[in-house]
Amino acid sequence: MNDKMLIDQLTSSIEGVPPVPPRAEVIELRQHSLEELEQRARAFLDATGEAFSLRLNHRDFVIKNERTIVRMPLGTRAVIYHASGAMKFVTGLKPMESLFNKLEEKQKLIELVKETAARLKLNDLVRENEFLRFERLWQIKAGATDRKGQIVEPVLCRLVGAYRHFVGELPVWGAASVAIKLASEGTLDSLTIQMRQTTGNVIDQVEILRPEQAARQILLQMSGLMGNSKIPISEVAKPRILRFGYLSLPKRKAQRVLAPVYIAEIEIEGQKESQAYVLVTPATEKTYLPLPNGSEAPPTPLRRTE
Repeated sequence: MNDKMLIDQLTSSIEGVPPVPPRAEVIELRQHSLEELEQRARAFLDATGEAFSLRLNHRDFVIKNERTIVRMPLGTRAVIYHASGAMKFVTGLKPMESLFNKLEEKQKLIELVKETAARLKLNDLVRENEFLRFERLWQIKAGATDRKGQIVEPVLCRLVGAYRHFVGELPVWGAASVAIKLASEGTLDSLTIQMRQTTGNVIDQVEILRPEQAARQILLQMSGLMGNSKIPISEVAKPRILRFGYLSLPKRKAQRVLAPVYIAEIEIEGQKESQAYVLVTPATEKTYLPLPNGSEAPPTPLRRTE
């Protein structure tokens, strides 16, 4: 495969409906003070406690390492990240507590997640012209063998439902915008909200680079990561997918705008094992975000097993 074939293959792997638009908006993100973050956390805990009949009244707020940790009775806790406003709530269930009695059909588990999202009123977290869409279900199972070496039927321990934030028709890529982790009978184990709030202000209306232009930039990034390798990148690179949309930076990083980007997942085939990389390039002539040059991708987000 030569460079042109690699660019064509990456371009043809683009995912998403509708097609890449000719223009898109750059949108301002809300910046929260510590006081505002604490108010949001209290409202979040009040709503969660009411939805699941949890007693979350006794709260100890501790600021530590750019986070606010909220300690509550019985191991219940919450963490608020100052840079992004992301929040995680953990009920304190033990790992093997409240297991499912049996394996359930996938669709039934998805409905359980959606019922929980409705109870939590997650759609109240987004502005007009924004929405949350169910994206994926993970099932966490445990298996074992008995003393005679016989395989014991696996047990469903937890399920995790992920939601993606959309602004207009464009998805906000990055970590799951909302992740709901449930135990048996819909018991809440944890809830993570990693969704940045928009102000509704449009900073700019920009022309969008075509996917083939982005693919060339991705190829340049990959060549830089390969350094002085004697093997051409086109011979070892295997594109997995190219995505278009907005990008939410990691929860510990501050971010002032949502700007259009292309995100590529590329596998590099080696002699012993393959490595997967996630690379991001602006979808505009002007760069609005401090984007990483490329990083080895963690294995979990690239798995398709559900």
